[in-house]
Amino acid sequence: MAWVTVDRIHVSGAIEGVEAKSVDVKGVEVVGKGGVFLEGGGFGALVRLKKGENIIQVTADGLQGQVKVFYGDDKSSPKGFRRYYLHAGLEELDCKECHRFRRGSFDFTRNVPARSNCTTAKCHGESLMQDQFVHGPVGAGVCISCHNPHGSFRRNQLAREDRALCLICHEAKEEEFNKQVVHAPVEEGCSSCHDPHQSPMRFQLKGEKGKPVSSLCFNCHDETIFTRQFQHGPVGVGDCIACHNAHATDVEQLLIAPRADGQVCFQCHSDRRDSFNLRQVHAPVKENCSLCHDPHSSDTRMQLHKSETVLCRECHEQKTPQVFKDIATAKFRHEPVSEDRCASCHRPHSSNYEPLLADTLEKLCFQCHVDLGEEVEELKFRHGPVKTGDCISCHSKIHGSTFVKLLGREFPMNFYDEYEPAKYDLCFSCHNKDIAQRKITGELTNFRDGEYNLHFLHVNRRKGRTCTACHGAHASSQAKHIREEVPFGGWSYPIPVLSG
Repeated sequence: MAWVTVDRIHVSGAIEGVEAKSVDVKGVEVVGKGGVFLEGGGFGALVRLKKGENIIQVTADGLQGQVKVFYGDDKSSPKGFRRYYLHAGLEELDCKECHRFRRGSFDFTRNVPARSNCTTAKCHGESLMQDQFVHGPVGAGVCISCHNPHGSFRRNQLAREDRALCLICHEAKEEEFNKQVVHAPVEEGCSSCHDPHQSPMRFQLKGEKGKPVSSLCFNCHDETIFTRQFQHGPVGVGDCIACHNAHATDVEQLLIAPRADGQVCFQCHSDRRDSFNLRQVHAPVKENCSLCHDPHSSDTRMQLHKSETVLCRECHEQKTPQVFKDIATAKFRHEPVSEDRCASCHRPHSSNYEPLLADTLEKLCFQCHVDLGEEVEELKFRHGPVKTGDCISCHSKIHGSTFVKLLGREFPMNFYDEYEPAKYDLCFSCHNKDIAQRKITGELTNFRDGEYNLHFLHVNRRKGRTCTACHGAHASSQAKHIREEVPFGGWSYPIPVLSG
């Protein structure tokens, strides 16, 4: 039972089974100039309704039928009636305008190309067919593909509900729409995003003219998260569908591939795949790139959620607490740490070296400490840890230390220093401390006068010479890492190493 908000409607229909000579319409006032139209098995009449419920009775040569129509305003829905939407601008109708008439009867199952359709200047001509991209039925002038020209229980006289209507033609999309994660506008109806008639944008999208597809997305999604300083390439050009399916997928957030193991990212960054699969892989890389990178935009370079150090700290304060304790209490900090440059030493994705170092420890250190690297390369006798490339044997507090040079233990840096065993804690962690404490020895060292220990003589005194007064800490051209010369005041004197 229909509820309408206009007082004049057309009552029309087809008579099957008999050749009616007359049709009578009662219960309402027939106001059309020609009364009740009857031709070729079809009839119609323009009638006026009274306020409230109207029972329209139609009889034709013994056949009869009736329909209830409620006429009222659009503010309240009368019980038992459904809103019926009529085409505006009612006139006397000519069925032959749309329906095939042959051999004296109508074929209501077929339509003919309308001599005057909705896109003429008389109707919607000024607004339709103006944009670059026009819906097929509009371009072909067959509006009745989607609209019922008589009326419908659906707004805009649509033949079916929004999505069901579209799937009559776009049936290939139905399987896609039934996937696990469905875009909210798809649930609501295609016309949330697509203009059913025309648009300046491909696929009749409701974006802004001359702008990318993201202008459509911003109708719902907050634009600010896409417009920060550093933007993902697809975001920068407004190509949201490079990563997201606009309709439905089986992947969270409508992604075109899962985030795990960077699958969605490798759809574009395939050239980086091998560099993410080295022996040591950063845990977030295995899990989800967006743990570190904002997939849309960020105020930090590389679309990082935060600066390098802050981002790294969020996880590694829990995973490597001693490192951050060292940094917090450090008197001396490694320059990359002070400058928030974790990636100067560590690869953020994967590496062949633990712990995600960019190269072997020795090569990595000498990339910055170039002069020292060249010196070590030229010298024959290298300190044991230098020989094995194990810089952190001595510089064990590589992020930050309370000891100078990022050393892990106490070490005297001056040429002269009063002897105390604790001051040589670093050296004595490997070397026998008796070498500086036993005055007489025949086996601790070859640096002696008879059995008189010359290390004891030089070191164990109030104005003792420290280790680096005579030894090169990294390497030397002479055995036992003996320096070629020793500074003394404003000059220096050579230290020849004698054999025998």
